Amino acid sequence: MKKQIISAALALALLFALISCGSAEQPAAEGSAAAETQPDVVSDTTAAETEYPELEAKDFGGREFRILAYNQGDPSTWFQYLDFGYSEDKKGDLINDAVWERNIAVEDKYGVKLINTTAADVPKNARKAIKAGSDEFDICQPYIDTAFQMAGEGMLVDVISLPWLELERSYWDENIQRDLTLKGKLWAITGDISMFDEELSCMFYWNRLLAEQYELGECYDYVRTGSWTIDKMMELGRAVVQDLNGDGVMDSSDVWGICDNYSVGRYWFFAFGGQMARVDENGDPVIVMGEEKSQIIIDAIGNMMNDSTVTILTVNIPDSWMGARAMMKEDRLLFLSANIYTIPYYRSMENDFGILPYPKLDENQDRYYNQVASWVCPGISVPTTNQDIDFTGYMLEALCRASGEILQPAYIDVNLMTKVTRDESSVEMLKLVLDSKRYDLAVSFNWGNLSDIIAKCAEDPSKFSSQLASKLKKTETDMAKTVEMFG
Repeated sequence: MKKQIISAALALALLFALISCGSAEQPAAEGSAAAETQPDVVSDTTAAETEYPELEAKDFGGREFRILAYNQGDPSTWFQYLDFGYSEDKKGDLINDAVWERNIAVEDKYGVKLINTTAADVPKNARKAIKAGSDEFDICQPYIDTAFQMAGEGMLVDVISLPWLELERSYWDENIQRDLTLKGKLWAITGDISMFDEELSCMFYWNRLLAEQYELGECYDYVRTGSWTIDKMMELGRAVVQDLNGDGVMDSSDVWGICDNYSVGRYWFFAFGGQMARVDENGDPVIVMGEEKSQIIIDAIGNMMNDSTVTILTVNIPDSWMGARAMMKEDRLLFLSANIYTIPYYRSMENDFGILPYPKLDENQDRYYNQVASWVCPGISVPTTNQDIDFTGYMLEALCRASGEILQPAYIDVNLMTKVTRDESSVEMLKLVLDSKRYDLAVSFNWGNLSDIIAKCAEDPSKFSSQLASKLKKTETDMAKTVEMFG
């Protein structure tokens, strides 16, 4: 099994190398104008950035590295995998074996023992231990947004302050550092060490059979040239809409172009380049949701969601999202929004499908964006009761480096072992989605419950100004308290 996993890693590495050849800016078609003018697809990192340099050699003599994580497969969670735990009963499963491979490699090399404790409620267990002053865990994995709440309670260590971490390296997620660092502090990190931020990334499925039947062209090419916009999606989607049973009523028994729901509005908001808060040149957070662009984005979301000539909402489908998945598998849906963790559901799909990033607002948008569902996505945090942050920083760096070499290639491979995987373009698109992650301080700190207005305004964009006004004062007050606390 070790050789199989390493072979998969090498195969994926070679495939990525092939994809990135020709253009340092993006993997666009060779010789295309887009390769020179559109920074749409994030490039592979350079050889120097992807090096895995050796850590200073240490032997901890069998010391335990203690992790608190969520249970696998509990109801209302999205955890198909565990970042650090593996099961003897699942021997032969690609991810399970890759986690085992990574764990053993680190344990043997540094003389440590990984202890992965799981719970139904990580924050509850972590808070209990921290309040009791008990050094029970070296790291914990609350949801990212919950980690920021815990930071406000004085329960977590600023991870940027940890020794040994080389957060500028490509195996650590630069996106979470860019978007969620406040006053030089950050309370949750992720990267190749974790699969959760990949699992909770958003993207679109597209039905290749319908696209071929209606001669809609190659959607991957639209992405590469920067012409994959909401207008293009609606144009293509409208072309396949059909009253399949001829009863004169368009419902879930017919063929539709797009399936989505108002609750997904926040994904669209960020996909169109929107932000709720950003950090200014002085390192201070600023609420930017009231800028003119935000209304333009909300109007575009509402226009798509409420256009019954192309879009069916999940509220109008029996079994909601499960019913939408069935429509995709039955070739009655062209585009369906989803998170990456749903890919295995389609392994039984008879015909081919592909994955795409969320489209741009228009062709002037600088790049594609994917909002990570930080409200249900675990990150890696360090309790303030941790008595040896030097050891913790060392272990996190060691684990993340080993994960980049062993775990991430296996994760990508397992998601390509579907009908989405019949060409190199699928690898290119998956990597694009994973490279385009977006987070937001206003979401993670939940300032004024600001993000709640997006779903309401997706249903009725004319309410945006009034909804924003009703939230803005509380949002600004909450933000000021946060700045005062951490400034």
